[in-house]
Amino acid sequence: MRRIAWLLCVFFLLPASCAFSQSQAGPDVPKVLILGFDAYKMGGPDEAMRTWLRGSPNEGNRDVFSQASVLRSVQETYGAYRGFQVVSAREVTPSTRILYMTIDYERGPLFAKFVLYRADPGWIVTDLAFNANDAAILPVQ
Repeated sequence: MRRIAWLLCVFFLLPASCAFSQSQAGPDVPKVLILGFDAYKMGGPDEAMRTWLRGSPNEGNRDVFSQASVLRSVQETYGAYRGFQVVSAREVTPSTRILYMTIDYERGPLFAKFVLYRADPGWIVTDLAFNANDAAILPVQ
C-alpha cells in the first residue's frame, strides 16, 4: 500500500511541481535569461552579466558590463535577490524580442529590459538595461 501511495506521489505531484516552477519564469523566457538569473543567485552580479552576455556582440564591452554595478548598488539598498517576473514581452520580428521584467529583492523591485536576438544555437542578449525607476525602463502603456 505504501508503494502505491509513493508511486502516486511520483507520478502526480512531481510533474505538478515541475510545471509550477516553470510557470514562474514563463514558457517564453529564453534559456539565456534563466541561466543568467541562476548565475546571479549563485555567483552574484558579475557572473550574471557574464552569462547574459556570452555569445553576444557586447560580450567584451566594458560599458555594457558596467551594468553589474547597478545590480550591486540595488542589492545594497533593496537587500538580497529573490527572483524575477516578466512584465511584458514584445516580438519585434521573429528574430528579435524585447522582454521587460522586474528583478525582485527583499525590499523592492528593479526594472529590467533585455533585447534578445535569435542566433545559432539560440537567443543571445544584444542589449540590457536596469533602473529602479519604472518609467525609465517600462514601455508607455
